[in-house]
Amino acid sequence: MRSAGGNNADGPHGRPRSGEDLRPRLERLILRPIDNSVLRNLGLAALAWFLLIAGAITAWWVFAPIRQDALDNDLTLVYIGTRIGLDHGWAHIYSLDLQHQVFAQLRPGVPFGDGERFLSPPPAAWLLVPLTPAGPQAAFFVWLALLVAALVSAWWLAAPGTGLARYLWLLGAFAWYPILYSLSLGQPVVLVMLGVIACWRLAESGKPYVAGAVLGLSVLKPQVALAVPLVLLAAGRWRITAAWVVTMGLLGVASLAVVGMQGVNDYRSLLSEAQGVVNNRFFTWAYVVGPGPASYAVEVVVIVLGVVAAYLNRGAGLARIVALGLLTSMMSATYWHLQDFAILAGAAWLFLRDQPPNWQRAWLAVVAITAELAWPLGPLPILLAVAVWFAMVAIPRHESKPALAARA
Repeated sequence: MRSAGGNNADGPHGRPRSGEDLRPRLERLILRPIDNSVLRNLGLAALAWFLLIAGAITAWWVFAPIRQDALDNDLTLVYIGTRIGLDHGWAHIYSLDLQHQVFAQLRPGVPFGDGERFLSPPPAAWLLVPLTPAGPQAAFFVWLALLVAALVSAWWLAAPGTGLARYLWLLGAFAWYPILYSLSLGQPVVLVMLGVIACWRLAESGKPYVAGAVLGLSVLKPQVALAVPLVLLAAGRWRITAAWVVTMGLLGVASLAVVGMQGVNDYRSLLSEAQGVVNNRFFTWAYVVGPGPASYAVEVVVIVLGVVAAYLNRGAGLARIVALGLLTSMMSATYWHLQDFAILAGAAWLFLRDQPPNWQRAWLAVVAITAELAWPLGPLPILLAVAVWFAMVAIPRHESKPALAARA
């Protein structure tokens, strides 16, 4: 029998008095593996904050010219074309003298440089007609709101993933320099991207003719999606291409009827002048092989490769085929600017929907970074990065039947 005053190591109810038994418990709590979902959510939250901060800083810098002068953008040139069409007739929208006069009225004291030309197809000017009564500044901000809505719509239709991971794609888009740069200039690239993605979605829903008509939205900036119809045709999706041909044909006939031969001749003169502007081909393979025949040879070779690849991939999903078309358009371009790389966001979303291997997914980060740093790094890194991506999409994937079924 133990006395009450003896050396008793046990406390009430037989529990040890000392804290030594707490050590194993603490060690188990500290060393216990953290749930993977917790780590994933922490990583996504950290990435979201990074993209938000990086996007805000980039946007503040990219939109600095707009804060100083709301007309320091490319949409002003479209506004000039629209204003000429309404005031002097649509046959004169490509008149260099009239463009110079209206430019001087809108931006007195600003040099009328080589890049200050309205070169877009007539439908681009027609689209801006409802906004002209508000004036050029208000027209830009309304147009900017439409572009933001188009980008969000394209993300909603095509971005992969679910939950927070899916919203990260939207944050990433608004943080990416080429997209912000495109928005600040009022470029219609994201509108074309929406048209391409809507085409894919409609075709997947069994509406190929409507899809082809919607793809006609690429008329606003033809070079960023020019190869998509060719690739679709080679992959056996001829109904989409046929509807696109009809749509573009109707728009072409309407444009010719409105501008006439005078407008066509003026346009050819402006286009010939634009081909001599170094900035217009700086982000194309002409930077590597030089302008002229060599660059056109590269264009032909890339288009042929894209068409052959589309035929070999004709059994693949439509998302992969459309992504191939966008990459073929970029790789074969002889007229391309940094803001035009914004179209690759849509190509990336469609590419990821094809469930590529992880190493190919990781390569998209290389594309994004080389485009983000394209000014300091120069054109070559982004051209090579997209070339590798193009090869990834062009080479057919050999998958087992279970893998194909899972992807379907």
